[in-house]
Amino acid sequence: MPGKFKVELVTPQGSVLDKEVEEIVAPGIMGEFGVLVGHTPMLTFIKPGVFSYLENDRFHRFVVGPGFCEVLGDAVTVLVDDACAVEEIDAAAASSELSQLEQELEKMDAAADPAAYEKMLNKVKVARTKVSAARAS
Repeated sequence: MPGKFKVELVTPQGSVLDKEVEEIVAPGIMGEFGVLVGHTPMLTFIKPGVFSYLENDRFHRFVVGPGFCEVLGDAVTVLVDDACAVEEIDAAAASSELSQLEQELEKMDAAADPAAYEKMLNKVKVARTKVSAARAS
């Protein structure tokens, strides 16, 4: 059995996950990456996508927004704007949220406020991932 390490998933609202796990898979800006116990320390950006961890031979998944991931020898800390367990996603609510966010994005002028546009674009990406994850469950 592989070793375990601590993973903490944190949003501005607080800690969403704090467990000893066997493996994580995260959506990095350079592509998906995995971490096992003893991984080389690193700090990287997280893009909107699916974050998962392996516990007792089962992967558990979260839809996450943009953020950062710090990997140390025996601990991983993931700081993201948003995180939602896939099994808690209501498919109808996620579809409705996506439609509303896409309409808001269409009304925005990217040149007028690039930071606000980027923030809204990330919200749309998270909503799309929620819809996709809800359908796949």
